[in-house]
Amino acid sequence: MLKAKKIFMPVLIALVMFCLTLSPALRVTAQANSTPSIVKITGDKAKKWVDTTQHAIEKGEVKKVAPLSTFDFEGSQVYDIGGGVTFVAVPLHGNYSLTSNVTVFFKDNAVLQTNETLITKNVVGNFQVNKYLNGVLTISKDTGIAYKTNDQMLAENPTSGIQPMGKKKLLACLTVALGVSGTVATLIVAACAGVCGALTPVTAPVCAACIGGFAVVSGVGITGAVACFNLK
Repeated sequence: MLKAKKIFMPVLIALVMFCLTLSPALRVTAQANSTPSIVKITGDKAKKWVDTTQHAIEKGEVKKVAPLSTFDFEGSQVYDIGGGVTFVAVPLHGNYSLTSNVTVFFKDNAVLQTNETLITKNVVGNFQVNKYLNGVLTISKDTGIAYKTNDQMLAENPTSGIQPMGKKKLLACLTVALGVSGTVATLIVAACAGVCGALTPVTAPVCAACIGGFAVVSGVGITGAVACFNLK
């Protein structure tokens, strides 16, 4: 029994820490959705949301780490995940990999929270993933994946670049669902596994938002990509 408690406590602590990365408002909204529902917003409505996001960032209403000069507002994508929550995913340029983004969640035009994924080349030549919640570092890890330039990743075939992480079935599923390369799928797993690894009515919409935050994801297949994380 003592041994079981020793194993259980770290798991419990990890789950508590994960729940703390979701704002109370976003947790309540997520609980109302038993399945991930994500709808891409386009046209004038999307532009209004992007303008709202840019204004909030420039006014300092959004806590962020990446310099404003790296934000590609024109390349932003806007999604509705139900419960009155909309998020805007802004890709980053400069020294960041094309898979880097700042995702701002809104409810009733008010900022709920900001998730930031900064992917760079570290000193040993691998992809480094740093994730922030409202400007506070929550995850920092060396993926062990050799760094590739944006051009190299974009030139990859969807079936190439799958890394031997013991998750080949998951990665293959993501490449099919999203039409991305194995390298990008591996980076999505590295960035989103924390919220997608144990799907519940609370985490599924947040998982969908994490996947949807990647600029290389078109919005088609995101729900299917979420389901990929349930593969055993």
